[in-house]
Amino acid sequence: MKRIGTVAVAAATALLIGLVGVAMASPPTPASGTITQTGITAIEVRMAGPNVIIEQTTVGNVSGTLNGTFEDTIRVVIHPNGGFTALGKGSCECTVDGLSGVVEYVVSDTGEEINGIPTFEGRQVITGASGDLSGLRGALQIEGAVDPGTLLSVINYSGAIHTHP
Repeated sequence: MKRIGTVAVAAATALLIGLVGVAMASPPTPASGTITQTGITAIEVRMAGPNVIIEQTTVGNVSGTLNGTFEDTIRVVIHPNGGFTALGKGSCECTVDGLSGVVEYVVSDTGEEINGIPTFEGRQVITGASGDLSGLRGALQIEGAVDPGTLLSVINYSGAIHTHP
């Protein structure tokens, strides 16, 4: 019986700490802007059955609510029907409301070719940050297109971010 009581007290304490953390977090702030890839610094293309797998590292600029430069690593899988999926992670040396730090994120999207232009939409989730932006979190919807000539994308983002005190 004593063990069950100890577990219940520990669970209640963890719940209370979590609720206090949520209560102390800043309210969500709308976020929007543009992500512009300016270069591909590494690329590897291979076949996996009928699929084309592209592993690439890109760099570029972020403007809007988040401002700065980024680098990310993305795996794109192009399926025989022309549809594609992408998963990746990256970091941005960013400024938000005059505060600076490194923002870490994961990204996933799906797309298809429309009139010869690969277009996509998905989600970018801010998983952490350092420096003045420590505690920054957020979820952003993304949509963009790939320039077939340069293989670089311009992506619009919108969503919400919040920081912890």
